[in-house]
Amino acid sequence: MSTPASHSVVVGLDGSDASTAAALWGAAVASKWGATLSLVHALPQDGPLYSPAAIMLESQFLSQLREDGEAIIGTAKRLLGPKFPGLEIETTISPGPAGTALLEAADWARLIVLGSTGAGAFRSVLVGSTALHVANRAPCPVTVLRGEVTAPDQRPVVVGVDGSDLSGDAVAHAFEFASFFEAPLSAVHTWQGSPGAGGTGLLVDWDAVQQEEEAVLSEGLAGEAERYPDVSVTRVAEQGAAADVILRHSADAQLIVVGSHGRGPLLGALMGSTSQNLLHHATCPVMICRNE
Repeated sequence: MSTPASHSVVVGLDGSDASTAAALWGAAVASKWGATLSLVHALPQDGPLYSPAAIMLESQFLSQLREDGEAIIGTAKRLLGPKFPGLEIETTISPGPAGTALLEAADWARLIVLGSTGAGAFRSVLVGSTALHVANRAPCPVTVLRGEVTAPDQRPVVVGVDGSDLSGDAVAHAFEFASFFEAPLSAVHTWQGSPGAGGTGLLVDWDAVQQEEEAVLSEGLAGEAERYPDVSVTRVAEQGAAADVILRHSADAQLIVVGSHGRGPLLGALMGSTSQNLLHHATCPVMICRNE
């Protein structure tokens, strides 16, 4: 990734098991990169209260929320400190909502890491709201943890390749991640249409289509493959829905990397289809890349 190593790996922390897992995963990445780990906790927000008694109660409630937030941050630091003794850890407690706080942190982030579910009111809606909100708007990559996550290892990294600029950004991040963790890379390119897709499908030279799509895949990898000759690459070019093919080839993967939208029929809609599908169904972390 092109940002300086001094930029932070930002983790959204809310006290849930998922956010603790995100902190551990993010800390392992930050430690490997030589980056700072930034733990961000957002305070929940209620609507305005107007009576003196209500304002007093709200003040007491907010004070308790801040104390709870400081306890969550403190617990995470005590967990991470012994495991990553050389890691610089910064902490921020911000007014909510969580998505806004994380996007503010994105200004200096190299990567944002989120759990797939949250605590309290955020439970079961993080992927559908906060994570999607951040992934759709953050100027840096956003990783949402899925499955039984421990720490980055040497299992494969799967990257979606479609020839778009955002795909190129995803390829660059995937190669660098694989290189840092000495992992192989599986590059997946898909297209729609098949020999049985109606009468016109019978007139298509599908061998030529296969060759053309394999060329798109090769072109999408060329620069980064030369930059990272240490990364072993498996190339997959298949007809089918992008999410389905990527999921099928990520059964033993440690990370999936995709752009936030693709080309053709996916342009501008990937967060509503392919990447959202991956965020809901992947069994490993998913990194969404945007390049502003």
